[in-house]
Amino acid sequence: MKNKILFFISASFLLFICPFVFAAEVPLDSKIVKVTVYPDSALLTRQGSVQANPGTYQFVFEGIIPDIDESSIRVKGEGSARARIFGAQHKKEYLTEKPAQEVQKLEKEIEGLINEKRGLVDSHNIVMQEREWLYSLKLFSQQQLPRDLITKMPATKDLGDLLKFLDDNLKVNYASSYDIEFKIKELDKKIEAKRREWADIGTPDKIKRSIVVDAEVLKAGSLDIMVSYRVYGATWQSMYDARVSFEKSQTELVSHGVVRQTTGEDWNDVEIVLSSAKPSIGGRMPEAIPWFLGFHKPRPKFRQGYAAKSGMMAEPLQMAGAAARDSLYEEKEVVPSAPAEIAYAVAEEKGISVTYKIPRKATIKSDGSDVRLPVSSQDLAAKFKYYANPAASDFAYLASQVINDKELQLPAGRVSVFLGEDFVGTSSIDNIGPAETFDLFLGVDENVKVKREQLEKKTDDVIIGNIPSPNRKITLRYKITVENYKNKKIGFELFEAVPVSQDERIKVKIEQVSFEPKDKEYKDRPGVWRWEFELEPKGKKEIFYTVIIEYPRNMQVEGL
Repeated sequence: MKNKILFFISASFLLFICPFVFAAEVPLDSKIVKVTVYPDSALLTRQGSVQANPGTYQFVFEGIIPDIDESSIRVKGEGSARARIFGAQHKKEYLTEKPAQEVQKLEKEIEGLINEKRGLVDSHNIVMQEREWLYSLKLFSQQQLPRDLITKMPATKDLGDLLKFLDDNLKVNYASSYDIEFKIKELDKKIEAKRREWADIGTPDKIKRSIVVDAEVLKAGSLDIMVSYRVYGATWQSMYDARVSFEKSQTELVSHGVVRQTTGEDWNDVEIVLSSAKPSIGGRMPEAIPWFLGFHKPRPKFRQGYAAKSGMMAEPLQMAGAAARDSLYEEKEVVPSAPAEIAYAVAEEKGISVTYKIPRKATIKSDGSDVRLPVSSQDLAAKFKYYANPAASDFAYLASQVINDKELQLPAGRVSVFLGEDFVGTSSIDNIGPAETFDLFLGVDENVKVKREQLEKKTDDVIIGNIPSPNRKITLRYKITVENYKNKKIGFELFEAVPVSQDERIKVKIEQVSFEPKDKEYKDRPGVWRWEFELEPKGKKEIFYTVIIEYPRNMQVEGL
């Protein structure tokens, strides 16, 4: 009797704890409906719908791509049915048997495509042989006609017929060649896609991945179930178009989000949200560790080439700006002779990140191509000014000082600069906060000249009687010239880094400064001088200064 009671309690406990052991498993026909793209990943929202009667279920989202963050899985549901959702889990099934029929079907399709390609290759060879014959005929006519002209003049009709024959046939030949080459390329893509599909289903021990949602339906009705999970292989970055109008003293700054993904699954006609959040970076601050000092121990020298092999000297990869693709949006109505309006994203600040909701659905293929989506546009009142650092560059750089919108954050990105409708070059901006004042550099203006010259360099090594001095003194004299060849007054900021001593034995003096700078430690940078002035049309500004450096003779000074 006691054993029966224990069995009854155990069975009841099992039913209470594990009701989904006996739940009906229902595969859902699902699709991706929303994607939140982060700079280093993406959050996919997949939706499936079902008509359900009361009971316990395991709703299965099949075809989940491999590279997902299992800890990010979330689930919710809504609809006319009354239901309780208990959670979701990532399920893996190892398939040890090959689906023979599908493999055989794919092998036949691949063989058919290869045979079709062989036929095209043969046709292309025939076309190329025909082209060689036409070239030989052309060469023969070029050699024979001059000989005939010595003895007789060929009839105009004969010459015309020959030239027309060659021209018409070469045109047809080239068109046929291009058409066949295009078809071969398309066939290569199809063959490669079929081979990847064959590899996926033909590999033993393949893993079938799905997300299983445990739920209990209390009242019959329709139920929409949405699961979200983070995937890798996706990224986005900001790109900008700056259109400058000197007449209006205005700069139009248009922001785009360039999305690229290689997750293994296309995003077809989905809602897109761009987020500045970086979920891959841990949210916990690194702990402070003790700072110990000790005697310096020289590191062993590496053999030549070791550093390069180990990657120590590798330069960071520069992301090439691929040509932006069409935005994949279709306008429902186009008004003739009027510019099309662009719908921009709605920006929203969420705690420590900013999101941009793209107003229209988009399609982004999993082929790594760039898709350019409109984010924002703003007309900024601009105050134009020129900047120069002649020690580093001989050019004057035009910039517009602007104030960002008070409700918009601008992530760092590349800027394509246009003067009117003319593209003049590229620039960049750092991360700009709401209502922040910043300089938008617009490129080089060669109608403003900057030149830095060293007029004098003198070293005093001796004293009276040719006795070596214990100290050495170097005198440097510089001249900086700025010239305005434009027909209007311009504002100018000039930067120069003068020497700064970091050792009390090295004495530095700056003398004979013809025009005092406005700042001598610009933005708390020691020795960075900044002049600010205006130049009249065809005006010129010259600045002179002298540097005197004195240090012990037996000391080697870095930076000279």
